[in-house]
Amino acid sequence: MKKQRCSEKINLFDLLSEEIVFIILDCLNTNPFDKKSFSLVCKSFYITESKHRKKLKPLRQEHLPAVLIRYSNTTHLDLSLCPRINDHSLFAISKITSFTLQSIDLSRSWGFSSSGLLSLTLSCKNLKEIDISNAVSLKDAGAAALAEAKNLEKLWMGRCKMVTDMGVGCIAVGCKNLKLISLKWCLGVGDLGVGLIAVKCKEIRSLDLSYLPITNKCLPSILKLQHLEDLILEGCFGIDDCSLAALKHRCKSLKVLDMSSCQNISHLGLSSLTSSIGGLQQLTLAHGSPVTLSIANGLKKLSMLQSIKLDGSVVTRAGLKAIGDWCVSLKELSLSKCDGVTDEGLSYVATKHRDLRKLDITCCRKISDVSITHVTSSCTGLTSLRMESCTLVPREAFVLIGQRCRFLEELDLTDNEIDDEGLKSISRCSKLSVLKLGICLNITDGGLAHVGMCCSKLKELDLYRDNKSKTPSSL
Repeated sequence: MKKQRCSEKINLFDLLSEEIVFIILDCLNTNPFDKKSFSLVCKSFYITESKHRKKLKPLRQEHLPAVLIRYSNTTHLDLSLCPRINDHSLFAISKITSFTLQSIDLSRSWGFSSSGLLSLTLSCKNLKEIDISNAVSLKDAGAAALAEAKNLEKLWMGRCKMVTDMGVGCIAVGCKNLKLISLKWCLGVGDLGVGLIAVKCKEIRSLDLSYLPITNKCLPSILKLQHLEDLILEGCFGIDDCSLAALKHRCKSLKVLDMSSCQNISHLGLSSLTSSIGGLQQLTLAHGSPVTLSIANGLKKLSMLQSIKLDGSVVTRAGLKAIGDWCVSLKELSLSKCDGVTDEGLSYVATKHRDLRKLDITCCRKISDVSITHVTSSCTGLTSLRMESCTLVPREAFVLIGQRCRFLEELDLTDNEIDDEGLKSISRCSKLSVLKLGICLNITDGGLAHVGMCCSKLKELDLYRDNKSKTPSSL
């Protein structure tokens, strides 16, 4: 009897090592409340959960010191929900997490100054990622403070509009291990600052220069970066055809290029650029020059191109057909809000690219069931189809989507004529995780019932303004 009572008092978790319990906790990532429930079981669970947690996203900055003391192994601190983080908060973070902190997000905070940042970068020697986007009052002194983070690898500075070339130069000299930097909307940064980043930070993989007042002067230095994979030049109006024609350096590592809203680049500049980046896999030319036959012919040299995004551009029939002919490895095509997309052009592309995985034809109001027939019969491996407001597509065409495209994971049918029969057919897409049916006025609870019973992996359901459905508007 005594032995039996003793065995009853033994806590089985006490027999497990801390590492094994950590592995168990790793399996509780789907629901954030699961770990909290675990910590409330007993004191030992409370302590174990505190040691295990590495990522924190506090709701209120006044409780930050106490929270950090409890979770002493915090490596990633997300303060995007704490807009009033000040220097005192950063002093406390620096003191408590000096040996563990690797990443901090201050993108929604505005109460700190260069003094707080300096304390953070000097104390937390292991910092690798900092996001100070939207720090509109931060000046060059703040940038100089960031330069003290010698091991920094990723830095986001979007909308730090008062930082100049001098501040970025300090970062370039101090943070030579940078692999990613975003200077989007840093209007005080020009060719000099960007050139210093390119010369001093040889490990750069990702560079976002959106809306910077740069010209052709810094482009040669950028294209000399041996590891550069992702380059964003969205809205860089100072770059034109002449700038690109003068390029003589070939960037073999570049895989992703975004030149959206670059209104001064025509097919001549694009042709010059593609000669320097033959290994490109993703190209974005949204809201740019009309996609004509000349523009499309400039893509001939990009034999590895897998993704083209032309959102908001005027697309000619000849241009779309040329894309179908030349881009042999295409997996993703985005034509959202493109004027000029017709049944003839889209059907031609679909029949040429049977391996297409993602297609966005949002607001392509000239296409009909003809396009849907060709797309569903040719591109049966689609995983994402976005076709919001394709108002000429009749309800019968949506049945084809469910019959032929069984691998769909994302489907946006907002503001379309789909009815319950279409939903019944779409319910065959068992891998569907995102389904948007906002303003689809022909569907009822009966059609949604088929989706609910068959699409077990569904995570997001949008029923915005579906008057005939009594189901909640989102899940």
